[in-house]
Amino acid sequence: GCSSLTSITIGEGVTSIGDSAFYGCSSLTSITIPDSVTSIGDYAFRGCSSLTSITIGEGVTSIGDSAFYGCSSLTSITIPDSVTSIGENAFRYCISLTSVTIGDGVTSIGGSAFRECSSLTEINFNATNMTDLSSSNRVFYKAGQDGEGITVNIGANVTRIPAYLFYPYDNASNSPKITIVNFAENSQCTSIGESAFEDCTSLTSITIPSSVTSIGSWAFYGCSSLTSVTIESNYVYKYATSTSACGSLLRYATEVRALTSCTVDSTNSYLENTANFTETTDGDYTVYTKI
Repeated sequence: GCSSLTSITIGEGVTSIGDSAFYGCSSLTSITIPDSVTSIGDYAFRGCSSLTSITIGEGVTSIGDSAFYGCSSLTSITIPDSVTSIGENAFRYCISLTSVTIGDGVTSIGGSAFRECSSLTEINFNATNMTDLSSSNRVFYKAGQDGEGITVNIGANVTRIPAYLFYPYDNASNSPKITIVNFAENSQCTSIGESAFEDCTSLTSITIPSSVTSIGSWAFYGCSSLTSVTIESNYVYKYATSTSACGSLLRYATEVRALTSCTVDSTNSYLENTANFTETTDGDYTVYTKI
């Protein structure tokens, strides 16, 4: 509650920042957390509404619950590779936040961690092997809704996209405004988790790299603006035979199966050699499976 404090220098001897240490320091404008610090406590910088810049040291392994809740002037955050856990509500209501980079060491993200970060336009997701979330986590609930849309960049070393990562939980109108998903060149991603992008109603197209061999059920269900899906894999291709099938394209997919474009098209000329595929019917789809 030191509401007139404008700056603070944290020495290299400090190893942890305790719970509520700078809670309500509403005039604090910037903070550099040295590499000696290993943990940022719960509510540590909550309500630091003038904070525009935060540098998190490479020694930090955990960011506590609501640590930066309501830091409404913060415009970008890079979470270093040393961090393994991000607490619940950690950056909730950071309404000026436009860019988030999640380091490769992160294995868990708490519920509502980036909830209502309404100006968000870029998410750089580099967590190499994060655990699945639950359906009620709502990590990016209402994120980016005041902007033109969020671009999600999936790092080359990411092996899996966790279940429910971008799922809004209760209503599609509360989904993050994701418009573009990019996978880095030479992506190592092998699986997209259950409901990972469910109800992301602003997503229009996606190219899934050849490394992906598994897509969880409902992964793209409710993506009502998704009109183009390109699969670079040689495993399974799925073609819609009715217009209504497009909206449920990957609803039940348990392996790679998708259109090259979400239009009704009975041709299969895109296959490298139709003799190398078996053809089966699955409801409103024709499925080509590589022999």
